[in-house]
Amino acid sequence: MIRLFALALPLPSAVAVPPPPIVIAPSPAPAAASLLSWTPGDVNCGGTAASVVRIERPWLQRVYPNSAKYAPVSFTFDIDANGRPLAIRKGDAAIPFGIADDLGPALAATRFRPGQAKTGCTIVYSPQLTAIDDAPLSALMAYAANPVSGPLPPEAWKRIYETGTCKGDSMAGLRNRAFPNFRAIPAEPGVRDWSMVGYDVGQDGGSINVETLASSGNAALDEASRAATTETRYWSGAFTGCRFAYWRSAGTLSAPALPEEDEFRPANSTCPERRDWATPPVLRFPEPYRRRAIEGWAVVTYDVAPWGEINNVQVKASQPSADFGTQATVVLRSARVKAGTGAVGCVERVRFAMEPDKAETAP
Repeated sequence: MIRLFALALPLPSAVAVPPPPIVIAPSPAPAAASLLSWTPGDVNCGGTAASVVRIERPWLQRVYPNSAKYAPVSFTFDIDANGRPLAIRKGDAAIPFGIADDLGPALAATRFRPGQAKTGCTIVYSPQLTAIDDAPLSALMAYAANPVSGPLPPEAWKRIYETGTCKGDSMAGLRNRAFPNFRAIPAEPGVRDWSMVGYDVGQDGGSINVETLASSGNAALDEASRAATTETRYWSGAFTGCRFAYWRSAGTLSAPALPEEDEFRPANSTCPERRDWATPPVLRFPEPYRRRAIEGWAVVTYDVAPWGEINNVQVKASQPSADFGTQATVVLRSARVKAGTGAVGCVERVRFAMEPDKAETAP
């Protein structure tokens, strides 16, 4: 029975298994680009509304949202007697990497009415997504002048140029582009101004019908941009609806006064005043603040192992934002002291300072 049963079974190698069907799923539609803006809410300091002199809005971002979630982001901060925000600290909202990087710097560049210093202030920034096809032209122009998260997609440029026959300098045959004397234009600390100019090109290649289409509101930059456009020339003419954006770098927003190291030195410190570095710290400016020329500092304490490793890094103070303390920690952890006896209670003041003003620039 066992033998017959075995012979009666088909051999496994003889089983003909049909291949699985090939299913071709439709490709998902590519994500459409959107502009992400952040609207600042009211500022409350201990139950009292703060009077705003100038609210600096965060820069627009180009995003491809898909399933990404953008939640409101809150900040706590203080206001000094001059109306400057200090001790800025972001809340715990989970946001995609690289999103909302300009919220803290924009708050640092905001100004409130001078007077009595305030503590425990709060503000909430609410996100809003607008499809490129629905975005106002002024918003597209604002982003084109400051493309912090990549270039605008072709459909956005099509909207910007749709009213004319001009499709950019390369198509129109640019002969020379004139620029303003940017250093003669006042720069607002922490504010990157821009001006989008519209114009036509006459038969002789000269710029005509010059006007400001949209701008950040710097009247001096608007006037200088129109004057420079009037002096711009092309090899040939008869174009309408040309566009060009000029921008003026932000003026440096200096850091608050830096305290002395002795204020933070632990009583049990065994650290010498000067460290003998095997790998010196490499200062890397926090990029969102560098873009707005906002300076800052941090005071950190740390210990040194006998083999030179830096550990127990603690931020004791940072201004105008906690972000400078976070960056200072990164800077210190990248360094190494020469091997020795080790030490505890070392204190380091890390300064983030801008280079001299580089105003003469444009896209």
